[in-house]
Amino acid sequence: MNQVNQVVKLHLRNKMASWTIPWIIIGANFLINLLIALSLDVGESINTGAIASIFIYTFVAGTITIKETFPFALGLSIRRKDYFFGTAVTAIIVNVSSALGLAILSVIEEATNGWWVRLHLFKLQFLNDLSLIGTLGIYLIILLHMYFLGFAISSLHRRFGSASMYIFFTCLLLIGTVGSYIFTHFGLWGGLLDWIIHSYMDIFWWMVPLVVVYLVAAYGLLRRATV
Repeated sequence: MNQVNQVVKLHLRNKMASWTIPWIIIGANFLINLLIALSLDVGESINTGAIASIFIYTFVAGTITIKETFPFALGLSIRRKDYFFGTAVTAIIVNVSSALGLAILSVIEEATNGWWVRLHLFKLQFLNDLSLIGTLGIYLIILLHMYFLGFAISSLHRRFGSASMYIFFTCLLLIGTVGSYIFTHFGLWGGLLDWIIHSYMDIFWWMVPLVVVYLVAAYGLLRRATV
């Protein structure tokens, strides 16, 4: 447990990467969209997907974590198992705080009718029916999904090297190409879009078992990874 705590402290020491940079990004997006909303003055609601920037950053953070800290941690004689659990605990701490921040801002946004200019950035329209707790849960699921997806991909690279990345992304490209052909050939895109619109909450909840899959994969890969 002491080594797990040591890993948590190792990660949290870099407050710039954990908290400052993502909120600078989301803050800059908010200011830019607010200025645009003020300049347009069209009297209509403005919906922006700028909140996606923090999810993308979280994915990137997950991919670079191992490169930045794994060799150093092992150099301190920290076991791979403790590094894994310490990193997972840190990710939960950071992403819970980020999700809480986003949820609170969504409440303020709703209370002020979109920051008094009908700007919707933190409160996604299809989440309007959710309470603060529900919104917090959805944002937390997405953040954890993005982080541990990046973490699992980085673990694959650490275990098998650059060649594994070429194979992995080539397989994804092939699957995407074949899937796109099948959906186009049989005219399934409309049905898929309709299913997403009516089942988006189910998609969010299915991210939970996916996170577990990423964690199990990353754990197995890191146990055999070289420095």
